[in-house]
Order: sequence, then structure tokens, then C-alpha cells
Amino acid sequence: MFQGFDREMIPFFLDLRFHNSKAFMDENRQRYYTHVRDPFYAFITALGERLLPLIPDLEIRPNKCLSRINRDTRFSRDKSPYRDHLWCAFRQSGVQKEGAPFYWFEIGPEHLSYGLGLWGENREAMDVLRRRIAAFPDEILRILPRIGEAGCLMAGREWKKLPVPETVPPQARDLYLKKDIYFEKIGTSLSWIYSPKIVDRVYETFALLLPFYKLFRGLAPDGLIQTEKE
Repeated sequence: MFQGFDREMIPFFLDLRFHNSKAFMDENRQRYYTHVRDPFYAFITALGERLLPLIPDLEIRPNKCLSRINRDTRFSRDKSPYRDHLWCAFRQSGVQKEGAPFYWFEIGPEHLSYGLGLWGENREAMDVLRRRIAAFPDEILRILPRIGEAGCLMAGREWKKLPVPETVPPQARDLYLKKDIYFEKIGTSLSWIYSPKIVDRVYETFALLLPFYKLFRGLAPDGLIQTEKE
């Protein structure tokens, strides 16, 4: 049962940031399991069970949702082998990560963030979204207030010279111009993570953003979001 995140999580992240080496991790792996991974697994299970009635095909297995502590350094100048933060992501079960909408929750030494995103190169889906905004502006206007009600800000990269049709209302212009998009909870405090009530806080935000999750799920033409390879 999830009782809140462990108060040794942030000290572990800070130690790992300072001693970012395989030798340190080998010596402190059990500390990682006890104070970081296992509480995250409990959090994922508790939140996932709340989300399943809303999204029955959501992937909630902790080992599938939690990011790896190991970094992929092949194409990075930073060769530090480990992350000093972790996140979990809830997606539709059985789909590839790239291009699929997801809820996320992330903890680092200086930050806590969570929300809903459609990140990465997904021009086809965003073009479908633009056509839908232009064709059914009232539909978008009905759900846009959910972003503020959830205490989130809309962010993401934008097209600089993309023409905006006259049918797009001013309130939806920022959404129309996005290359990718995410809604991030603002005004969060790291102190929240030590209480089991963090599950309630995150669930309430995710539930308010559910119309956007369903909208994003419906953007992909058949075959655009691929199933995972066996």
C-alpha cells in the first residue's frame, strides 16, 4: 500500500548526482530499490487502479510505466550513466511510446511535475487535430476550460508561419499552432510527495484532463500509432 514517497528519495538523487558512477550505483543499489523504485512502484499501482475505471486499456504495470534509472548516453555529450530523477508514464497498453498520448508524473531533487502530453514527432496526429479544431471549434471550446480547472499550463513547440483559418476561435489559436503539446500542473510542491494524498492530487488533475486524453487518442489514423513489437 502506498504511504507516500520515502524521505530518503531526494537525498539518494542528490548523492547519485554527485557520485554518478557504476561503482556508486553498485554499492547503493539496494538503497535505490528501497527508497526510490519500490515507493514509485507502489505509487504507480495506487494511481493506476484509480485510473483504470476511466481508461480500461491503460498500461499500469509498474515495470512498464517507470522510467529507467540508467541513461542512454550513446548520442549525448553528457556521459553520466544514471539519472538524478525518475518519472512514470501511463499510456494505452500495447502501443509504442513514440507518438502516443500519455499522462506523466516526475520527481527530481528540485522539482515535481505531472500532466498530459503528446510529445515527439507526430505531425500526422497534430494535423488531424488542426483540422478538427477548424471544423468543430465548439467542441474544442467546451473542453479548453479543463486546462485551467486542472491548474495546468499549455506548452509545446509552435509553428511560426502556419496560417490559421478564420474558423479557429482566438481561444484555440495556441492549441492550433502546436507542433507538440503538453499540459503541465503548476504550483506544485515537493512536500506533497511524502503524503499518500499525492495520489488524490494527481488523479484529480488527470481526471480533469481526460477529455483531452480521449481527443488525442482519437487523432491517429489507423496504423499511425503502432502496436509494440513482440
